[in-house]
Amino acid sequence: MKNILTIFKKEWDRVIKDKRLVMSVMILPGLMIFLIYSFIGNATTSMMQPDDANVAIVNAPQSFINLYESVEDLEILNTVFVEESSEELYVGRIDEGNWDVWIVFDDDFETYDGTGDKPGVRVYFNPNNSQSQSVYNRFSGYLYQYQNALSLALYGDTTYFAMDIDNTEINQDIIAGRMFSMILPMLVIMFLFSGAMSIGPESIAGEKERGTIATLLITPVKRTEIAIGKVFSLSVLSLISTISSFIGIIASFPKLFEMEGIDSSIYGVGDYVMLLLLLFSTVFVIVGMISILSAYAKNLKEAGTLIVFVYIATILVGVTSMFSESADSRFVMYLIPIYNSVQTMKAIFTFETGVLTYLLVSIGANIVYAGILIFILNKMFQSERIMFAK
Repeated sequence: MKNILTIFKKEWDRVIKDKRLVMSVMILPGLMIFLIYSFIGNATTSMMQPDDANVAIVNAPQSFINLYESVEDLEILNTVFVEESSEELYVGRIDEGNWDVWIVFDDDFETYDGTGDKPGVRVYFNPNNSQSQSVYNRFSGYLYQYQNALSLALYGDTTYFAMDIDNTEINQDIIAGRMFSMILPMLVIMFLFSGAMSIGPESIAGEKERGTIATLLITPVKRTEIAIGKVFSLSVLSLISTISSFIGIIASFPKLFEMEGIDSSIYGVGDYVMLLLLLFSTVFVIVGMISILSAYAKNLKEAGTLIVFVYIATILVGVTSMFSESADSRFVMYLIPIYNSVQTMKAIFTFETGVLTYLLVSIGANIVYAGILIFILNKMFQSERIMFAK
């Protein structure tokens, strides 16, 4: 155990004493994710909400004005109610992108008695302008509501039958959890792998390329202890990198989902504990795979090439979280490495009742796979042909 800790300290010092590695592995992932996703959240919110929108409404009946002012945020839209307007003036403004929507009610709108020609409403907007399109969609809803209200007032109850619609109470936690579960598992697995990939090849393939692995192997330390020490140290460092990225995601999600009015702080301490236990078991599997590929490779370049293919396969597995609203219910699927972690994370984020069973099976399977990978790595360390390949 002492020798394993010695190897662990050696690998730990290699990263900790290098300020660039500390920044790139422990700080930069979370910071970059926070900045990117906060920017996406702000940009998406700005696109969904009109900014300084201008609307001209001509001959608006007071009943329509009352309906409009009761549902619209008057601070968002600059709405001008006018008695008369120049069609050419406002159409030109809308075509140029300076105004967004022009609405004209016929003069006899409020005096219509249900006979003769029906009064009309003319709407003009610019579909090439996203803001104009968005404002038009808003006002289409107001006009349909107004039309239904006038029809009811003029003709009475014209419905053929009455409908009594009810629904299950909306659970915002489940809705938010479902959104998280479609994105986070894929991202966490990606960051977990990229964190290990940034430091793993250097630990073994890098030492093989520089020739320092030979010095380490001829020391009195058992090669088994060297293999375990390297895997353990790389796992801890990779987990720190992933935690940094995960914190960045969680910190940015309130801004990312601000436009939906969803509260992102819906998970308790127990959920985060389960997640960290799962990540820690998963990182051993990922580091084990990267270590084996690094040990097999003759140099850093070859190791990077081999690892990229596994990285792509891992991303594809992570993407499966986006194809369903709930976690896989088949017990046997939680014995498949990486896939079991993705599905267990999905179960955690969606508050599924069987999450504890999925967690225990996944962690158990990951520990077994990690043991197998360490055993294979140990055998590779015992092989002079592999460790001293040129």
